[in-house]
Amino acid sequence: MKRILFVALLATLAITGCCQNKGKKASASEDTKVETKASKVGIQEGDMFTDFTVGDKKLSDYVGKGKYVLVDFWASWCGPCRREIPFVASAYKTFGGENFNVVSVAVWDERADSEAAIKELGMDWDQIVGDKEQTPTKIYGIEGIPHLILFGPDGTILKRDLRGDGIAKEIAKYVK
Repeated sequence: MKRILFVALLATLAITGCCQNKGKKASASEDTKVETKASKVGIQEGDMFTDFTVGDKKLSDYVGKGKYVLVDFWASWCGPCRREIPFVASAYKTFGGENFNVVSVAVWDERADSEAAIKELGMDWDQIVGDKEQTPTKIYGIEGIPHLILFGPDGTILKRDLRGDGIAKEIAKYVK
C-alpha cells in the first residue's frame, strides 16, 4: 500500500510540476507575506511587468524594451522544467530575432547546478541565474515551476503558465 501511495505521489509531481517548498510546509506568516506582496504588484494577464534584480541582472534588462519576451522560471532539479526546455528552444529558434526573445530565470537552485544544466540542455538564450533566488517567484505569485510568462513589447503580461505546444501557438498570435 505504501508503495502504491509513493508511486501515485511521484506521478502527481511529474504531471503538475515542481513546487518551491519541496515537501516543506510554509508557515502562515510566509504565506501572508507572499500574498500581500502579490496583491500589491501586477501579476495577472493584462498587468504591467514588475521588475526584479538577481545578481547583476534585472528583468527590465529584457522586458519592456520593444520585443515580445518569453520568460521561463525553472530549476535544474525540476523534471517538468527540463521537459519544457525543448519547447522553449523551439520557440526561440522559430521566433527569435528582432521582435522576440527568451529569458530563463533559474530559481530555487544552486548557481553551479543551474549553470551546468544550461550547458547540458543547450539553453543558448539569455539567462538570469542566482543562488536559490526566491524574489522573482514571490513577486509573480509563482508557487510551482516550470512557469512561463509571455510579455508584450511594452512589458504587459500577455499570457501566464504556458506549456508544451501551447508556447509556440501563443507566441504565433503576436509574432509573425
